[in-house]
Amino acid sequence: MAGARLSELSRAAASERGSAGAVCVLPVGALEQHGDHLPVGTDTMLVEAVALRAAELARVDTIVAPTVWTGLSPHHVRLGVTVTLEPELLLELTRQVVRCLRPWFREVVIVNGHGGNRGWLGALALAERCPTVTYWELIEPSRLREIFPVDLGSVGHAGQAETSGMLVVAPGLVDRTPQAFEPITRANDAFLLPDMGASGVLGDPAAASPAAGEAFLDAAARALAELLETLPRDDTQESRP
Repeated sequence: MAGARLSELSRAAASERGSAGAVCVLPVGALEQHGDHLPVGTDTMLVEAVALRAAELARVDTIVAPTVWTGLSPHHVRLGVTVTLEPELLLELTRQVVRCLRPWFREVVIVNGHGGNRGWLGALALAERCPTVTYWELIEPSRLREIFPVDLGSVGHAGQAETSGMLVVAPGLVDRTPQAFEPITRANDAFLLPDMGASGVLGDPAAASPAAGEAFLDAAARALAELLETLPRDDTQESRP
């Protein structure tokens, strides 16, 4: 069943699909530095790509809401070109979006694409009783190690995983010149440094490939599609406005 972007539907089309049992996915990303080789919108672009792929794969009608592009990124500010919200503001922003969407759809599912958002969105999920997942955590760790052996299966930050994903989603925005990669790989022999060192990168982007990126996005999208298909139907849902 083909998915759709909510922003591209008329109110009549969205309402009709929602009344028929469509699920709405709300991606949440970030706008933050990703080294010298990836765009600052990497998290937002990757989570949206996974959501849209899952919507196409799922055997339940799935509509993808516009991505919340701001996240919790205080640990990136020192490295430049980063937008970060106070936790309470991100929670309230996401809560308001979920509450506006919920009357129109069978369920609203938050799909997170930034590590810094995980704990706070998890708390929101409990408070709002809203299904919430971080997309790469849907993939079996053993599978991640197969796809990204150099980074030992870690998604890291702007390393092998995210760089591979961006080589599929927006290859023209990835700087693959030696000038972009060499300082990064030299600075990240220990790619699990908690503060991301001087480069702002965790992992080895030089090990990235489009093939690995395709495997990564496909695994995440298929796992998300399976989750969407298992959501229970609520026959007691209040009538929509």
